[in-house]
Amino acid sequence: MKEIDYETLTIENIEYLMKTGYITEIIYDADSKKIRIREAEYLEIEKACKKLEESVKALVDAICEVGKKIFATFSSVFENMNVILNKKMTKKKFMKLLQSEGIQRNAINEIVKNNKETYTYARYYQILQNTKE
Repeated sequence: MKEIDYETLTIENIEYLMKTGYITEIIYDADSKKIRIREAEYLEIEKACKKLEESVKALVDAICEVGKKIFATFSSVFENMNVILNKKMTKKKFMKLLQSEGIQRNAINEIVKNNKETYTYARYYQILQNTKE
């Protein structure tokens, strides 16, 4: 018989063990504050718990791998986006793109007047956001 201390188990734990069907008989010894379970039944519970632990560990490992793949994909996409957004363009093209979005020429001239920054796609999208708000 396998002996377990009262302090290590709760009533809910014992009820759950009884529901699993692995344990057919539990002996409570109030004098020594021990719970006795048949050795064979205890070993079956240990095997079941070990199988559950292995399957959960495999699931967690698979989820971690998927997360790593997603992270790698997003980081490569954002690297490529950064390269694309920082690509330079001419002042004329910059003005034509703004004009194609429906911004008036007078407003575009105010935007490019006294410009010290380079014309990039990132700046173009930023100006579009500011004018639409």
